[in-house]
Amino acid sequence: MHGSGAEISREVFWNILGPGFPTEQVLLYIIAVGAFLLFFQGLARGGFFTRLKAIMKAQGPEIDRVNKPWERFWYTVIDVFGQKKILREPFQGIFHSFILWGFIALVITTAIVFAQADIIWPIWHVWFMKDGFYLGLSLFADVFGALAIIGVLMALYRRYVMKPKWLDEKAEDKIVLWFILGILVTGFVVEGLRIQATEANPSSPMYQYIWTSPVGRTMAFLFSGMSIEAIKGTHFMLWWAHVLGAFGFIIYIAYSKLLHIFMAPANIFLRADVQNPPIKVMPPEMFENAETFGIHKLEEYSWKDLFDSEACIRCGRCVEVCPAFNTDKPLKPRDVIQNMRTYIEQKAKFAMDLNGNYRILSDEEYTGPALIGDTIEKDTIWACTTCMACVEACPCYINQFPKLIELRRYLVMMESDFPAEVLDVFKGMENNSNPWSIGAHVRADWAKGHDIPLMSEKGGAEYLFYVGCAGAFDDLNKKVAISLAKIFKAAGLDFAILGTEEGCCGDSAKKIGNEYIYQALAMANIETFKAYNVKQIITMCPHGYNTLKHDYKELGGNFEVFHYTEILDKLIKDGSLKLNQPVGDLGTVTYHDSCYLGRYNNVYKQPRNILKAAGVGNMVEMASHHAKSFCCGAGGGRMWMEEDLGARINQTRTKEVEAAGAKTVCTACPFCYTMLSDGIKELELSEKLQAIDIAVLVAKAAGIDIKSSDADEKEAAS
Repeated sequence: MHGSGAEISREVFWNILGPGFPTEQVLLYIIAVGAFLLFFQGLARGGFFTRLKAIMKAQGPEIDRVNKPWERFWYTVIDVFGQKKILREPFQGIFHSFILWGFIALVITTAIVFAQADIIWPIWHVWFMKDGFYLGLSLFADVFGALAIIGVLMALYRRYVMKPKWLDEKAEDKIVLWFILGILVTGFVVEGLRIQATEANPSSPMYQYIWTSPVGRTMAFLFSGMSIEAIKGTHFMLWWAHVLGAFGFIIYIAYSKLLHIFMAPANIFLRADVQNPPIKVMPPEMFENAETFGIHKLEEYSWKDLFDSEACIRCGRCVEVCPAFNTDKPLKPRDVIQNMRTYIEQKAKFAMDLNGNYRILSDEEYTGPALIGDTIEKDTIWACTTCMACVEACPCYINQFPKLIELRRYLVMMESDFPAEVLDVFKGMENNSNPWSIGAHVRADWAKGHDIPLMSEKGGAEYLFYVGCAGAFDDLNKKVAISLAKIFKAAGLDFAILGTEEGCCGDSAKKIGNEYIYQALAMANIETFKAYNVKQIITMCPHGYNTLKHDYKELGGNFEVFHYTEILDKLIKDGSLKLNQPVGDLGTVTYHDSCYLGRYNNVYKQPRNILKAAGVGNMVEMASHHAKSFCCGAGGGRMWMEEDLGARINQTRTKEVEAAGAKTVCTACPFCYTMLSDGIKELELSEKLQAIDIAVLVAKAAGIDIKSSDADEKEAAS
């Protein structure tokens, strides 16, 4: 069709403008080999191999990270090339995707040109870069190269103009962008010079196809007044500048954040194949044999914990969504990971011998900065609400907050160093199996007079209704427990409660770092569950739901666990529960996604289905919802700690409710219900806003009176 045009273009390019053969090309090969050698030298000088030695010495237990290799491989391919997590944030996602796809397209194009000009043609004298393939490749390279430039300009705009407060600022961040932009622009300038010399003349066979290189053709207009000799000289200089810049870029990767090109895909491949971010398992026998608990030095982490620091690209996604950071607490999840990386390098100065071998030092031998206090401050450790927003947002699949839980374990179990108010919580859990330290003998008092079946009386039931501490002891949430029990009865569900035999699930103890108390509570519950042959459990609290569903399995407690919203959604859909009564004037309604229900367990649609079925009318979403929901501030044991740094998290979330234009905020978590109710009172918004648990709302819609006991209802009916 137009092969002769492609051939002429090739001849002009290589004989007039291209580097001479063999002298310049031999030099080009030498520089290329040198660049790759300098890349590996850069890895060594940048400390990568030193950090790798430390990572390989890690002693902490780790889950299987390479099972199902092909599944992991294809997941990684789809995630990386499809920018699965990156594109969740439109502006950042678009510019990163443009840069990545442009980079990939230009690497592919360069590889094809190299194979054609330097391998296939010299050896076999075959020229395949012609006709439709040549034109298609030209268009492909130009389009994606242009997208890459747009992406870099967007990134620079964010760095110089938008400047979000969570963005990390280091010199290399801007250098990298200008470096990439320089390579891309010089590449297009070189193409423009080539086109002006070889294709811009109407007599050229390639003239009619010139716009298959749209960016290059546009650039060529800039050189329309130059002579061929001037173009040739300029092309020669800029071609070498472009090539040397590209090779310099390869070398710079080893010294900069650009190393994530390799580390991020590796970390995605090694991601945890479990629903919840894994926290180091502590078998019960550890309490008899171990000399230390938790983590206070580098090597006690697992190799993957330390490898996470290599994958972190300081993008700030985790900081952007962190409720602690957004309320002026001293926690930036990104900095926790980056500080660990710095700590690895600092400790290596003490742990490396003269032969370059890394050895584990005892506490007495090591005299450098400490992991806790010097590297990661205690206020940072205690600020975390374990909301999982950082893990959810991270495009490199780094598990940030579990590393803080390990530090808490050491502080609590080895140093007895924790916020003073937590001491009473621990005592309450140990003595009365609840954090309020209310007498365990009154745990079932909330159910008196409501004819709620006890497991000890029935001997067994299809479902155990695990009420939890809030439903049993907190006045606000007792109404929720009563509502659920009466709803279950109305729907004909075969259920029972444990009453005084029920104990605290232990979630707060575990997340605060007291694994000993957690396991004592958990084992007691598991023993009771098994005694009644419990198979299915309904929980009221998402924290108990998550703990019973996932964490109890580590201790031999394998049960099918449901949150009450899952059950109510099912009962409504199968017609067992009729919602045909008015729920009152709720105004505009919004739903607050609990972290432990949403991000931890992907329960998003069921609560919303229930609200629609209850006929709440106008529903709106807050600015932060679903996977991006903003924490209420109670998770990670923070429910029991004073919030004396920065703004209060529950108030910040309450302001989001107000900003959404809602009059009623619905919850499905006792902690969230309490925190948002308190936030409304603290901000003096009681006349404008109200919080209500979904269970209470459903009881109203089902025509169930939760204020009176069953005995009162029977008497009234008679």
